Amino acid sequence: MISYHPDSRFLTDFASANLSLSEAICVSAHLEFCGKCRGHVQQLADLGGRLLSRINPGTLQEGSFDSLMKRVDIGGDTEELAKSSEAVESAPESSSVGLPRALHRLVTKGLQHLQWVQMGKAMRIAPLRIDGDPRETSLYDIKAGGQMIEHEHRGEEITVLLKGSFSDAEGSYSRGDFVVRNAGEPHQPTATQDMDCLCLVSLQRPVKPGGWFYRLVEPYVQYRLRRVS
Repeated sequence: MISYHPDSRFLTDFASANLSLSEAICVSAHLEFCGKCRGHVQQLADLGGRLLSRINPGTLQEGSFDSLMKRVDIGGDTEELAKSSEAVESAPESSSVGLPRALHRLVTKGLQHLQWVQMGKAMRIAPLRIDGDPRETSLYDIKAGGQMIEHEHRGEEITVLLKGSFSDAEGSYSRGDFVVRNAGEPHQPTATQDMDCLCLVSLQRPVKPGGWFYRLVEPYVQYRLRRVS
């Protein structure tokens, strides 16, 4: 059951094409799991369409919403998004079809062909290239029972759970949840024991690791992530 959703700001900005592409992909991924939020976005899009019809077309950038939807590759069809969520559940790990549709253009050959950077024994990270987007977008793969290093956020972090579940000091999260952490908030997710955890993560700025050792190696880690992205 999905317990954490994008707030009204995210949904409104998504419906009006005012999010960065990285943020829009995260919201789109959540929509494939969540019928409630799909309904809200459809209502906002319908309302926006009625309002825009009353505005002088010369004040708008023609085709801006359609352009974003093509880049995110969700099409705006809520029935297709619902069908896609079933594909995420049933498709094999080696196939990009097993990921939300919004990620298909970023993961064209499947998870095993991504350039993974190992972060300790329990976690690996695969940066995803989004041209022109200042945010860092990655897939995080955490082994069952594994724990990420404790870290603090330097900016906003969005996490969408694609597979499995994890917990932290604030609660427990499962497939489809949309989790936001803001600057200054500490965070140390731990995957549940029964299944590996796969997350889509969008960072406004790199996180600040806790502990002297991780702070010492942080420049090297950031260098490796930049090289493969």
